[in-house]
Amino acid sequence: MANDRPRDPSDTVSSPSASALKTIDVTRLPSPLHLYLRALLSARKPARAQPLPPLAFERRNVVLDANGIARYARLCGFSQANDVPPTWPHLLAFPLHMLLMTDRAFPFAMLGMVHLANRIRQHTQLSPGDRLDLDVRCGPLLAHDKGQVFTVLTTARRNGEVVWSGESLYLRTGVRNALGAPYRAELSADPSLTKTATWQVPGDLGRQYARVSGDYNPIHLWPMTARLFGFARPIIHGMWSFARTLAAVLPPDASHVDLLVEFKTPLLLPGEATLWRDAQRNVFELRDAAGTVPHLRGRWQVMPGTSSSLPPSSPSSSNNTFATDPS
Repeated sequence: MANDRPRDPSDTVSSPSASALKTIDVTRLPSPLHLYLRALLSARKPARAQPLPPLAFERRNVVLDANGIARYARLCGFSQANDVPPTWPHLLAFPLHMLLMTDRAFPFAMLGMVHLANRIRQHTQLSPGDRLDLDVRCGPLLAHDKGQVFTVLTTARRNGEVVWSGESLYLRTGVRNALGAPYRAELSADPSLTKTATWQVPGDLGRQYARVSGDYNPIHLWPMTARLFGFARPIIHGMWSFARTLAAVLPPDASHVDLLVEFKTPLLLPGEATLWRDAQRNVFELRDAAGTVPHLRGRWQVMPGTSSSLPPSSPSSSNNTFATDPS
């Protein structure tokens, strides 16, 4: 359940109308079904450019559950040495994203949104058993030639200290006269990357990932539900593709990292994906089987100001088929 609670406006993350910020304290998460019913109801919202509301959702004392992390790590390919994968806090915050984007004050319909990009900064090592306070709120608006881009900002604190932060960029298509500075992708095509892995992605991976992440968007689950939204087959969650790629390129002891991903085209299930990278410059792409169409582009780097002896991980070739989630 959620309760309105006043908050010190000086403790903000670059949100609209911060002085009037309304923070809702979430003490119990709604079920995934409830969240997607809210998303369906939001479809009636008009596609017009509007400012984002001064609204935030907060959830306190969230435990980094060892069992949940282990299931997620297995499904995404992380080794046990990774401890808490840097994408895991995003999953913990995603229900708050949905509460924000389906709130009556939020101006855009959630269904049909396009996930454009994610930026993650992990400021310190996280361990199973840690307890985090999560804060999710609206960020800047950006103008796109296909509609309106908006930002959802996530901050995770441990004992009051910021340990993780994320920026999720979404596109609401069909919005005219979009607000904000023009959106520009930061990463460009790189023909110098080398193919280092081929992955067979099974048809039920979307359902496996939904059980782990709580993201039951119907475009990821079944052919019939995917076709309702214009896809010939289910597509895998972009955040699975990002996590699977990070599991292959990050050194196992990377804990102070700055990560960027830009999503390009959906990966249909079942399917085959190829990993292309430059291990010296820490840039990568996940492409189709032929290696010509990018599903995502990304880069990673050690957080600025952090002393690290992390070497770039060496390229490797592999052919993997993801097994069924044993849980």
